[in-house]
Amino acid sequence: MENKLLEKAKYIYFMAVAVLMYYFLTEEIQMGIYVTYRHAFTLVLAFSAVLMFMYKPNIARGFTAFKDACVYSFPLLVTTVVSLFIWFMGTVDTGVISRGLSSSFIYMNMLSFALGAGAMLYIFGSKGIWYNLVAILIANILMILTVIAQNGLGAYMSEFVTLITSFAGVTGDIIIQAEIHELAFCIGAYLIYMLYKPKKSIVYFILLFLSLFCFLSAFKRIAIIAIAIALIFGYLLKFIAKYNKKTSSWIVTILLIVIIALLVFYIALNNADAFELLEKAGINTSGRVEIYNAVDEFYEFNPGFLGNGIGFLTYQLNTFMNVDVASVHNDFLQHFIDLGFWGYIIWLISMTLVRVWYFGRKGKTDDAIVTFMLILYLIIVSTTDNTMNYPLLTGVLAILMMGHSFDENVREKEQKMFGYVSKENREKGDSLL
Repeated sequence: MENKLLEKAKYIYFMAVAVLMYYFLTEEIQMGIYVTYRHAFTLVLAFSAVLMFMYKPNIARGFTAFKDACVYSFPLLVTTVVSLFIWFMGTVDTGVISRGLSSSFIYMNMLSFALGAGAMLYIFGSKGIWYNLVAILIANILMILTVIAQNGLGAYMSEFVTLITSFAGVTGDIIIQAEIHELAFCIGAYLIYMLYKPKKSIVYFILLFLSLFCFLSAFKRIAIIAIAIALIFGYLLKFIAKYNKKTSSWIVTILLIVIIALLVFYIALNNADAFELLEKAGINTSGRVEIYNAVDEFYEFNPGFLGNGIGFLTYQLNTFMNVDVASVHNDFLQHFIDLGFWGYIIWLISMTLVRVWYFGRKGKTDDAIVTFMLILYLIIVSTTDNTMNYPLLTGVLAILMMGHSFDENVREKEQKMFGYVSKENREKGDSLL
């Protein structure tokens, strides 16, 4: 009885910390440096899992979670090493270096949030995917209920219906308060995962309904487009895999190489003033032409452009430039300016091919497809938003990529290390659904 109570207390504790991580989106702790609450809570998750490991170690599960988190976070290593090279080669303002290191390791440390995802998987196994979704929904629904309490359910639902029927063409003053972009993008990733492999259970449909409600309350059009495209490719690849898994895996690799080439070409288009041509053609680019023209002086599209170091462009926008924006709303242009021509390509490879090859290794074609869909989703939404600067989305993508075959990978690792699979690691991973 005592052990069961301790287990329940452990689950409640980790769920509570996860909810707080998703609830406090803008608050910061001042400790000489500014640390966001969400970063602090993800570190609490990670360190709490380490303490649990020390108290009662599950070696195979801990090793798998930590290794997966490190591989997922490989792009952080790339941006750091490339930036150190750039800073070493040139005379760089210490403010730029400080800003770069701060944004990479204090504000949105990819490794921290990947370790937070690993902590949920270490405690819950693959069920951690669904417990994490529950935490997101609790936080998001609490925010929406606050808006409803202040304005009334009828007024909220009226604007909610208008928002959907106008495809976000009309956004009311009330519903806009529930437009929590970061959580919307997080839930969007979950919708891809859930719709790719639907379940036949009441819990699944409840989670799907609540996810759709929260997602539509924020209604990001680019996210809807990204979800649709990711699922179309996912379904096609799954269909091909039914007949030939190797062919499906090769197609994923080829598609990623094409995507990398397109993202390099995308920078060339930016440099060639393509957005200005769109404006002249009558297409509204939401002020991006002014922003892109303002940053033209900081880069050249050629192999000789070595970059300025991570955080450079953000520092310029916030310190010296006469533009009323804190970012370029284009993660790829920002990384190109910061990392240079070759650093940008290496970063793209680390974010795409490395992740798909790792999580889809040993013939796990379905894992490769899931990882590919999530990468495609991230790439599409990042062409118009600074989505890669959303640390909570980083954690969500990590838990979905790491968690899809997590229990199976743990069993394989334990069998290899000790020659047997323990009872704890034999349990069904997604029994929550």
